[in-house]
Formats: sequence, structure tokens, C-alpha cells
Amino acid sequence: MANPQIMLIMDDIGYRHTDRAALALPTEVIFSILPATPLSEELAIKANAQGRDVMLHLPMEALNGKALGPQGLQVGMYPSTISKTFSQAMANVPFAIGVNNHMGSRLTQEVAPMLALMQEIKARELFFVDSRTTVNSVAEQVAKEMGLPVVSRNVFIDHTLTIEAMDKALQRLVSLAKRRGFAVGIAHPHPITVQFLMDALPVLSKQGIQLVSAQQYFKPATRMLAVKPQLPDHSTAPQ
Repeated sequence: MANPQIMLIMDDIGYRHTDRAALALPTEVIFSILPATPLSEELAIKANAQGRDVMLHLPMEALNGKALGPQGLQVGMYPSTISKTFSQAMANVPFAIGVNNHMGSRLTQEVAPMLALMQEIKARELFFVDSRTTVNSVAEQVAKEMGLPVVSRNVFIDHTLTIEAMDKALQRLVSLAKRRGFAVGIAHPHPITVQFLMDALPVLSKQGIQLVSAQQYFKPATRMLAVKPQLPDHSTAPQ
């Protein structure tokens, strides 16, 4: 029987010089990079040179009205505007092979913009990861209906920035993986998170857990994945 698998995504990458420290993490850890940020191109190129998977961390409108930053998607955009904005964002993150949402608690509840976005993702033969910033997200379901390779986030590792809280979150992720065979975690490039993961990830194999890249999990990328819809970790505030 295959070992339980964990896919770990490091997102929100691109703004801070300290993000470079994440390059020291195991190369299975995926970089999801915000478009048009000071380090977006540099870190995408460096991550790819390591053999690390790169994703586009696409800003989407949140219920709290928080500023999107460059090249974000908003409710009310025409499909043609979504297409143009998405193309610009992809051009700013070289080597991206997949997409996940940055924020998006408002936009991911809306079927029409999700349809427009998933059409663009499918046309480029990419995969999608629903960050699940709201329990009402329809993104995963829309992606599945279109035949896209898709999974949803299970646990945010560093919702609370203490070693104790991150250790508990990682163990929740491990428990889910052991129960279901596969689980998805998302973390962020805070220096304390990077250091925690540097110490914690090498121990996973001793627990019988395999850390996998996106390509290892989704290959072949055109295959529809039979993954059950998964609810987010309830400690996470909507974004």
C-alpha cells in the first residue's frame, strides 16, 4: 500500500526579500507566487531551476474588501477582462504550471467568474488548487465539472504564528493524509514558518508520510481526479 501523501504549497511569495529563504525548503514544496510583485520573476526562475513546481497565486476579491494588489480578479468583471487579467498575471510568473487563489472569499462563491477562469486554466492545461478561504467556494466543483485537475486545501499551517500552533496544524495535516491517503497544506513565507518547516518536514518520512510535488500528484495533468470535496480547517478566518 502506498504511503500517505502530503502536498505543501508555500504561497504569498513575491513581496519580501525574506521570501528567498524558502528556497532552502525541500524541492517538493511548491511555490505559489503573486503576480507583478518585486520578486515574482526572480523567485519563479530560481524555483524552477531547482526543479521546484511553480504556481500562480492569483488575487481574487475578498468579502472583507481587502486590497487585491496587482492583476486581481473582481466580481462583475466580464469574461474578456478575466481572460486578459489572467494572461497578464501568468506572464508575470514564469514556469507556472498551476493556479491557486489569493484571498477570494467573495469571488470563489460566484459561478460565472469561476467558469470564465477555469476555461482559461483549462486552455493552458494547468491545474487548480482551491485555497478554500470560504466554506461556500464553488471553485473546486466548477473545475471538476470542466474536467480540470483540482484539489482543495485542507489545513493552513501557519494561521497562528507560533511553533506550537504550527506543529498542531501540521499534525492535523498528517492525520488527514493517513486517513484519506492525501492532504493539502498551505503555508506562507514568514521567517518563523520557513524555519519551522525546515525542522519539521524531514521528520515526515519517519511518520510514513510522502511529501509530493504537484507534478508527482497530478501526473498525468489532463486526468480528472476523483478527490472528494474537502472542507477547510475551521480555525481559518475568511479572506
